[in-house]
Amino acid sequence: MVHWADYMAEKIIRERGDKEEYVVESGITPSGYVHIGNFREFFTAYIVGHALRDRGKKVRHIHMWDDYDRFRKVPKNVPQEWREHLTKPVREVPDPWGCHDSYAEHFIEKFEEEVKRLGIEADFLYASELYKSGEYANEIRLALEKRDDIKAVLDKYRERAKQPPLEDDWQPVMIYCPKCRKEAKFVSWDGGWKVKYRCEHCGSEGETDIREGNVKLRWRVDWPMRWAHFRVDFEPAGKDHLAAGSSYDTGKEISEKVFGWKAPMTLMYEFVGIKGQKGKMSGSKGNVILLSDLYEVLEPGIIRFIYAKARPNKELKIDLGLGLLNLYDEFDKVERIYFGLEHAKNPEEEEELKRTYELSMPKVPERLIAQAPFRFLVTLVQMPHLDEEGIIRVLKEQGHVPENLSEEDIERIRLRIRLAKNWVEKYAPENVKFSLLEEVPELELRPEIREAMRELADWIEANAFTVDELNNAIFDVAKKRGIPSKEWFKALYNLFIGKDRGPRLAPFLASLDKEFVVKRLRLEA
Repeated sequence: MVHWADYMAEKIIRERGDKEEYVVESGITPSGYVHIGNFREFFTAYIVGHALRDRGKKVRHIHMWDDYDRFRKVPKNVPQEWREHLTKPVREVPDPWGCHDSYAEHFIEKFEEEVKRLGIEADFLYASELYKSGEYANEIRLALEKRDDIKAVLDKYRERAKQPPLEDDWQPVMIYCPKCRKEAKFVSWDGGWKVKYRCEHCGSEGETDIREGNVKLRWRVDWPMRWAHFRVDFEPAGKDHLAAGSSYDTGKEISEKVFGWKAPMTLMYEFVGIKGQKGKMSGSKGNVILLSDLYEVLEPGIIRFIYAKARPNKELKIDLGLGLLNLYDEFDKVERIYFGLEHAKNPEEEEELKRTYELSMPKVPERLIAQAPFRFLVTLVQMPHLDEEGIIRVLKEQGHVPENLSEEDIERIRLRIRLAKNWVEKYAPENVKFSLLEEVPELELRPEIREAMRELADWIEANAFTVDELNNAIFDVAKKRGIPSKEWFKALYNLFIGKDRGPRLAPFLASLDKEFVVKRLRLEA
């Protein structure tokens, strides 16, 4: 089985020809927080570029910040006074939180920092700078010259969708008023570099030079223009952009007929959501999970693993509840497979899993770094008597990590301890949470159970033991007296944490102070 990124890389080389450099692109409008759904486009472009590089190809990953798009609506989490900035470029709208130079920069900087932590580098470009520097001036003039051709393409698809044609005075450009910076009306073009405008917001009118950057291509023209300008070979797109007659279909024709560039190959990616959350995430609505939210509970490699293992055309639901424990188990197993310490069901699956791991890691380590089982850490971080050193000691005692740990091993264990603490605080369901009872609870226990507790206490006091041996002893004392396991375990959990259920009992009791366990089993204060 070939990994989907490798399949796409091979297809690009085959269909675009052997080139000196391949260009992959992603792009986002920073109109709100850039969330884990937006990241799927970015990562899909990145991982296909990664697969191309692994074939010895030179790759440029452009990430376009569409920060010259209009500020179209005021999000819920922004003061309503920001309505006065509607239709300005998002790059020129003030930051409502006062910590950045602009509204767009507030979101851009956060995402760029988050991506850096994943070990991903991209060529971040800003539409506002490209337009204002005059870089697109020739393409804007060409679009005005070919206005009728562009309109004909758009109208053809509008007709298919049973929509009315564009207005007779439609233009492929929009204008930002040089004075108030809001969207102005297009009046006329002189056939060269000058465009006349009239602003209904501030009342000014006049003309502006295309090279000054106040004239911007509309979205359905801007996108194909960019493909040609940067010679893009591959760009993933959401299903809304790839639906019949949508921006990719029209862009494909405009790119080839107007700008003379064969449209890039694409790959449709599905939406990303959080399990249990209804509706689509929206940066402007504010109902989003950011990469920085994932960083609170997941290692960087596991964040990349989530996206690398899922085929882009499948909807991705990230489970921050109990499913997160399974995700850690799955990742750790794949990591062991990569280092030859475990095997998959068949050689094909093994190869695909190894490749997924390679593509997931910001930097593939030379050896397996100590894997502290996250599921067990969730128990250990809730133990009041255990600090980080105590947790590492328990992990060693119970054989989860080697006795001799390198700095790299310890660093990873400490990271997982912090992540487990965060998960317990923020996402763990109530049935996973517990606290150790300081006082002996008053319990109604039948004589057989009290007797079994005393025998278990005596055994623990007299022996040095492994977790497996303790587990056997727990079962044996109950079995000897015909106590059903369910009743026995319920009594023990209530004795220590005041709940009917809890973490795996033997590892849990082995993690506690031996003297404390013995006294509690004997019901001594």
